[in-house]
Amino acid sequence: MSAHTYYLLFRPGARRAQRSLDIPRESADVVLSSADIRKNIISIINLVWDTGIAVGMQQLPNLIAPDSTIYCTDCGLSTIRHAKNTPVLFVWLKSMDIDFFSRFKSARYALAFFIPSESPFQVADLSFMLLRLQDFHIRDNDYHRFDLLSLCYELGPNGVYGLLLYDECFHPVFRKAVRQMRQNPEKYQSTQFKHPISTWPPESEPSSVATDKNIRKLMVRIR
Repeated sequence: MSAHTYYLLFRPGARRAQRSLDIPRESADVVLSSADIRKNIISIINLVWDTGIAVGMQQLPNLIAPDSTIYCTDCGLSTIRHAKNTPVLFVWLKSMDIDFFSRFKSARYALAFFIPSESPFQVADLSFMLLRLQDFHIRDNDYHRFDLLSLCYELGPNGVYGLLLYDECFHPVFRKAVRQMRQNPEKYQSTQFKHPISTWPPESEPSSVATDKNIRKLMVRIR
């Protein structure tokens, strides 16, 4: 498959909503992924604590971009090494911060993300981030488990933008992000939107990816 852009939308069948968001029609270059693909992605992510990241990396890339001739979906050691070092920007949100949250009754928290991936690693970078994020925060919060409820993303030549939705069980993770912001707002708070921010890898300081421009572009895409 030679598509360059992949969308996973919260309402994949809502054509009017797609037009209002300036989502292009499906074509040889644009793929609108199905609700079944979202369901399978969520299942793999929520099982990562039991199965491991390596297993997930054998499953997710071909689910996100099946038979792609543009993006790397065969994730060997060199690809995973690259994904580990790819920076990611996160903006931490509550349900009240996003207008359409009312459609997801059990959602309480969200994590917006931007991955400035280089071709052909966009699919691998997204897959690794989704798996490692789940694994890391379960481990970092005394093995307190939580589930991903839903997600959307836009994957293309300029990187990956997306949003992850969580229920009340995500509260301890969100609370840590808020505490970090309050302790050091210069590094961990968006100057324009006032939300907590963080970057990947988890142990790193906010890097060049956490710019006001990138945060603004991300927030515009998820609203």
